[in-house]
Amino acid sequence: MKNANFHTGDVKRTCEAKLGIEFRPGKEFNGWYWFKNKKVARITVPKGRKPIPKKTYKAMAAQLKLSVKEFDELLECPLDKDRYDEILESRVLK
Repeated sequence: MKNANFHTGDVKRTCEAKLGIEFRPGKEFNGWYWFKNKKVARITVPKGRKPIPKKTYKAMAAQLKLSVKEFDELLECPLDKDRYDEILESRVLK
């Protein structure tokens, strides 16, 4: 788990750039990931640029239907949108 390496701003920016998630402003940033015209994953990212506690990091990974290791890869760049779609298809859209 590499939660200490990333801040909330990194997570939001990566989700927007790599996955195309559009966030709604509010108390926290909330965004949906659309796959085949369906909402399949919702992520909540705390506002501000601050370190992410372990529990919150795990929760954000679970919201995207990813393991913590896969979430690390998403933030570090080896995991791209195509691979993410494959993971979702195998886990969610069976």
